[in-house]
Amino acid sequence: MKKEMFRKMSKSAAAYLVGGIAFIQLAPVFFDTFPPETLFGLSADRLMQYLFALVAIGFPIVLLIAYLSSKNAEDDRKTEKKKVTASGDYKQKIAVIPFTNLNKDDDGAFLVDGIVEDLITEFSMISEIEIVSRQTCFNLREENLSHQQYRDLHELDYIVSGSIRAVENRLRISVELSETPDGNVIWSNKYDRVKEDIFDIQDEIVRKITIALLGGIEISSLKRAHRKPTESITSYEFLLKGKDNHHKFTKEANTEAMINLDLAISTDSNNAQAYAWKACVIGQALGRGYCEMTDEKVSELLQLLDKALEVDPNDFECHRMQAEVYLSMHDFEKSKISGQKATSMNPNDPRVISVYGEALLRVNELDKGLEYLEKAYELDPIPQGQTTSDRRLAALFYGYYLKDDFDKCQLLNQQMVNSDARTWLLNSYMCQMKDTDYSNDEWFKRGLNEFNSLDWNMEVDRFHLNNDLLKSQLIEFAEENI
Repeated sequence: MKKEMFRKMSKSAAAYLVGGIAFIQLAPVFFDTFPPETLFGLSADRLMQYLFALVAIGFPIVLLIAYLSSKNAEDDRKTEKKKVTASGDYKQKIAVIPFTNLNKDDDGAFLVDGIVEDLITEFSMISEIEIVSRQTCFNLREENLSHQQYRDLHELDYIVSGSIRAVENRLRISVELSETPDGNVIWSNKYDRVKEDIFDIQDEIVRKITIALLGGIEISSLKRAHRKPTESITSYEFLLKGKDNHHKFTKEANTEAMINLDLAISTDSNNAQAYAWKACVIGQALGRGYCEMTDEKVSELLQLLDKALEVDPNDFECHRMQAEVYLSMHDFEKSKISGQKATSMNPNDPRVISVYGEALLRVNELDKGLEYLEKAYELDPIPQGQTTSDRRLAALFYGYYLKDDFDKCQLLNQQMVNSDARTWLLNSYMCQMKDTDYSNDEWFKRGLNEFNSLDWNMEVDRFHLNNDLLKSQLIEFAEENI
């Protein structure tokens, strides 16, 4: 946004200078016809001095006006971007800052973060408010911002924060809702309950905060009874440990996550999320090369998802993961169906709407797919486990490539830190088709060095294209030019 503001100010400054110089150059011609001594009682030389001073004084004024105009336009754009509810009110944007862990050691950290993650998920299922993504919420923990900075940097209206202490079988939770930019506390409460009451506590927190923000309206998504993952607090704790290890993205943590989730399942065979997350852990292992891709592993993954949905057909996480699996298996229609179900249940989770957008691209619903991918990028520009926005940008690049939008593709490519193999090959092929010289571009030379030893038959298959002609053209292009 700063670049855009600078560009507009530069254009205004350039236009003013061109106009000022032209004005000064034309002034003597005007003076020949209308002598300044007669009109103003001043000599031509003295009046030219005044005109030079006037143009010089006007330059910073024009810059200031251009800056204020650009800033107001940006504020209007931000306001327009905000979604509105059915009643026409703007959605309130909130973040749940990870609660402080008051335990003496870090053993309970997984429980504290897991409870907060569940709260974020609960809020994301309420269409009347906007909740920032889990990744952004957890990043905010390290930033230690003031309420004014939360408002300025992240456009937040409200902050949810608190602390948790786990003492044997009891939980002591303190939580408060505060507004930005002043930091006034709108609602707060303290809970001293047994661990088995955690779902009731989460329910009350979400309900009370939602009522504080929206008033006493009926929110159907608050009916937690249909989403309670397990009756066993032990199974729930193993589930949270498994998710915590899954989010560490290492081979060792992946193995530990598998153990945690097996224990969650053995403790409660009706814990649907444990089956779904075990499937996700297997998918992570396959995707990151922690285990060999075999028919048996893929079959196990699918069976876990089927079991999860058999236990709880209304769990959006299960449908999201199923959409991911079908996408990787090139069953794009089934991926779309699963993604649609997940999105209808949780339209504010960037992981959900991202995979749905990807599936839509594969069935040639390009505009709708890009709409969801743009929203995922807006909600969560740096996905969990990533350090850049490259993954989100690569998904958008593929969509705009399918729309043959060359200029948009080049803009997205410039925004990437490092192009992935798909983006790099598609862009190289696109540039050649458009007769654009790219051989000396840095992105091309960097990719040529990085990707020149790939097996392109295997690599292009991993692009999950739904176009056999394009697939063969890309392989032929790669073999001839790389």
